[in-house]
Amino acid sequence: MNVTKNKFTNPVDKPIKIQIVSRDIPIENTVGNATYILDFIRYLRQAGCEIEYTLLNSSPNGKIPWYILPHNLAALTNVSARNNIRIGRILLRFNSLLEWLFAPLYLAYNFLLPETLKKIYRFARKKQQKASGHAVTSFTWDALATSEEVAFASSIFVKFKPHIVIANYAFLGNVLDSPAIDETVLKVILTHDVRHYRTAHFKKLGVTAFESDWSRETEIIELSKAQVLLAIQEEDAKVFQEMTPQCEVIHMPISAVCHTHNIKQVSGRCLFIGSNADHNLHGLQWFLKNVWSIILQSNPQCSLHVCGTVCDGIEETFPNVRFLGRVENLKTEYSSAQVCLVPLPVGSGLKIKLVEALSHGRACVSTSVGVQGLSNIVDHAVLVADTAEDFAAAVQTLLTHPEKRQRMEEQARKFVTEKLSPQAAYQPFVDRIEQHVQQVAQMMTEKSLNNELSSSISTFNENAKQGEIT
Repeated sequence: MNVTKNKFTNPVDKPIKIQIVSRDIPIENTVGNATYILDFIRYLRQAGCEIEYTLLNSSPNGKIPWYILPHNLAALTNVSARNNIRIGRILLRFNSLLEWLFAPLYLAYNFLLPETLKKIYRFARKKQQKASGHAVTSFTWDALATSEEVAFASSIFVKFKPHIVIANYAFLGNVLDSPAIDETVLKVILTHDVRHYRTAHFKKLGVTAFESDWSRETEIIELSKAQVLLAIQEEDAKVFQEMTPQCEVIHMPISAVCHTHNIKQVSGRCLFIGSNADHNLHGLQWFLKNVWSIILQSNPQCSLHVCGTVCDGIEETFPNVRFLGRVENLKTEYSSAQVCLVPLPVGSGLKIKLVEALSHGRACVSTSVGVQGLSNIVDHAVLVADTAEDFAAAVQTLLTHPEKRQRMEEQARKFVTEKLSPQAAYQPFVDRIEQHVQQVAQMMTEKSLNNELSSSISTFNENAKQGEIT
């Protein structure tokens, strides 16, 4: 990361302490929000901050009672997890002896059972649940923080004594109500998206999402608990400012740097990358069932590589399509691709995989949802289409017109260089932190002077009284 200005002019002789409260462990190359927050943390560390990462989820490895923290997160932060003991990079949970007894069975299922058998088991389980008229309910990942979670976060507030507290998503806004946070602490929410917009979009398209039913009113209540809101794209920033005019809203996109490629592009190669999030799966299924066959009619040699855990949700096979699953190093896939696809019919926030594709200098085809917050690159680095026929035509245009595709690749690199450098993305918030620390230092100095003055006046009055008595 090339940063020219990110060190604090710190008025206190110790690092700025930032506490991030989250339900998730961010893992590289898994989901967009993880990539975003890890990138953000790296910049804060380079700015000289000390980071405490408070994990509210007491079961980061599901039913397995231990978890090995990712090396990059452990190197950047100190991680504290609810109901877990940390030894080095290992989190250990001792809630139940049965968890430890059954752990080998869970490991065998996860790592030894073939994926085909796993799919058969999951399908049979869903069918049985449906036949019995009920499904296994689980904790909704975007529910408001529970009293136990708030209590744990508060205990870390007391120990760590942060200058800044950042709630990761609006649904954790209620941790900012903790009495352990005094007036010297800057309260921040890293929003990622507009939750009630997301709820409305999923309902409109009939997409099932295992998330809470967010209303505008509920979101306003949670956002209002913060002093500063970090919005990943400009359209979200405008919405948040209108919803909570008393809050300061800072536009903070994910940063990106341009990548070079030594591998030649494969003729006709398309690429889709995504996690198993509902909107990714829905978008990929729509593309495979409605768009891909049209593309193959015009270009039978065309191929598609699909990367990420989104592959787990696809049970059918399609001609010239390879489902690669999670790929540790995506550079080879981006190098080989001529066109990157973002066929999302629903979603919110910034599409981080689109930003990633642009950073690799790749021309893209997206739905209008996919370019939310990036409208200035439409028709320059991205073609936009919302119907199956138009989407297929846009892909075909890029595959059959190399000059146009190369111009769009150049525009993609230009946009990333000018608009998404780490300093352009994160320095405005770093400047706000510096301003806050200076204001607190000034306030504490004035408070100290006032206390000294009050003490001097009290001493003077006491001496005067004694003089009168004498």
